[in-house]
Amino acid sequence: MSYCSIRCGGPSVNPPGCLPERQDVMDVSNHLSDAIQARERIVTVNPEDTVTTAAKRMAENGIGCLIIADEQHKLVGVVSERDIIDNVVGAAADSVDPLKKLVRDIMTTNVVTCSPGTSIDTVQKSMIETRTRHLPVMDNGIAIGMISTRDVMAYQCDKANTTRDITIFAMAKLAESRDPETGSHLERVCSYTRTLAEELATTEKYAEIIDDEFIRLIYSTAPLHDIGKIGIPDHVLLKPGRLDDREFEIMKKHAALGADTLNLALKRYPEAEYLLMARDIAASHHERVDGLGYPGGLVGDEIPLSARIFAPADVYDALVSKRIYKSAFTHDVAKSILIEGKGTQFDSDVIEAFLCHEHDFLQIKERYKDTELAA
Repeated sequence: MSYCSIRCGGPSVNPPGCLPERQDVMDVSNHLSDAIQARERIVTVNPEDTVTTAAKRMAENGIGCLIIADEQHKLVGVVSERDIIDNVVGAAADSVDPLKKLVRDIMTTNVVTCSPGTSIDTVQKSMIETRTRHLPVMDNGIAIGMISTRDVMAYQCDKANTTRDITIFAMAKLAESRDPETGSHLERVCSYTRTLAEELATTEKYAEIIDDEFIRLIYSTAPLHDIGKIGIPDHVLLKPGRLDDREFEIMKKHAALGADTLNLALKRYPEAEYLLMARDIAASHHERVDGLGYPGGLVGDEIPLSARIFAPADVYDALVSKRIYKSAFTHDVAKSILIEGKGTQFDSDVIEAFLCHEHDFLQIKERYKDTELAA
């Protein structure tokens, strides 16, 4: 059986969570990567330690600032990389070896701090006003952590990405809302796509191509694959049955329409990688590796990798989903159709990735199953 004889609907993604109106210092740690949290975790030294000891502690822990605490863990100052560098640079006129000086001789004692409940906006303002890159986090007079400009920037980037993902998902849902049958298609197909990308990333062939950023982008931009359906007339898009040849030609235009729409956005924001990937998926998710797809008749690797990964995820979901004009196929039937299309309709590597994760596909299908369609 060829999928070409089956009319399919359009996909979706895990809806991003709503952004809180306010974030405080402790919330930031939940948005940072493990690497940042490890780098900026609290490390203390004694005021009587040498500068050499402080420098070693920074190097060992990969951090840029140390908290100086007394025996009761009370904050008495901080010492940063800049303090140590300034100490070494200024040692030319000093008879004392700069690395043998004590921490108390170079530490900053007039320290601006914040509490776990301090808003990130306030932290950022304090850093700018005091020209410092690190603020100790204090709770009842005890140093419990350190927040850096790097942390704040990472949080702001994460917030911007979340806002973008919410916008993408909302746009996709708006386009999808014209077709009430698609249900949780976006949620399922984007989860399928991420699963395939993650598997390919473990292979030698794709390890250097598919990184964490690629996976994040393909998951967050895949919802826009059918954005071009906004331009398809209702009598075609919402027809309760199979499309005739003329109607199918009209429906096929949605890929080019989606690409044109996203190309307009790319002209305004040419550096936006997520728009580039969204455009590639929208334009090419109906291409076939044998060159018999549309709209461009691309062959093999001419098809962007993101679209080659997305295509079988989209087809699988269309096959196993119920529509007014067809019953849902079983997983085994859908699997056989994907295997039949290996190397002709679909990228062989992507189908192999699917076969490695059949169980995950079934779990995703169950997690985001649609309610029964009205008769």
